[in-house]
Amino acid sequence: MRKEDFFEVLGELDDDIVKGAKATVMKKMNWKVWGSLAACLCFAVGAAVLLQQSILSSGGGSVPDFVDTGGDIESGMYSVAVYPATEREENVDSAEVVSLTERESLDNLLAEHLPKQLPDGFHYGRGSIYNTIMKDGTQYNMLRIEYITGEIPEQKFAEDGGAIAPEPGAFGDMFTICVLNYEPKTDISIYSSKEEVTVSVLEKNGAAYIRAGDCCIGVFVETAEPAEVLDALKNIE
Repeated sequence: MRKEDFFEVLGELDDDIVKGAKATVMKKMNWKVWGSLAACLCFAVGAAVLLQQSILSSGGGSVPDFVDTGGDIESGMYSVAVYPATEREENVDSAEVVSLTERESLDNLLAEHLPKQLPDGFHYGRGSIYNTIMKDGTQYNMLRIEYITGEIPEQKFAEDGGAIAPEPGAFGDMFTICVLNYEPKTDISIYSSKEEVTVSVLEKNGAAYIRAGDCCIGVFVETAEPAEVLDALKNIE
């Protein structure tokens, strides 16, 4: 692909995501190739600093935005496929990630596990749903929501068409919540209830998981204060 063509595609995808438009990044395609493109998109919009911190910061480093090709949300590799450790990469049939408006996020079935009340100053930033279908028909989903104190900045582009990464501070403080209908592969503990999670746990790991029926909920501190994230967690049912 020529550089000019790449930036054209990159610019269109990023514009859709930033504006919250419902853009299907990939469906029934070679999801490994799209995973690489998505990684570049992530970098271009500054996700290496903010967004990628949302799914990687568990045991080893920073945290959703993104689950890797092995279903491990802490590895640092980007893929739109999401699935538990019990599944294998070669069993993925199709995968997609769709950007959601706030209304669409709240209408999703997994939204029942989002906080009913947010810490002071925080509001909905942006959201997305990751959908994966395995070859045997099993479906795995992850709803990912960023809560911020700032605003999603308008996307700007360079003269050559490349997306310009926004200033990290434009988002203000941010934390991320992911709701998964499966148990992820992770190096940190998955707690049985939210009462087991403390400020010290969030300070140490930068993230925490709790079980909620058949789902797992991941909370990721990112640039917010751990006490604020814990407050949000307490308001999850």
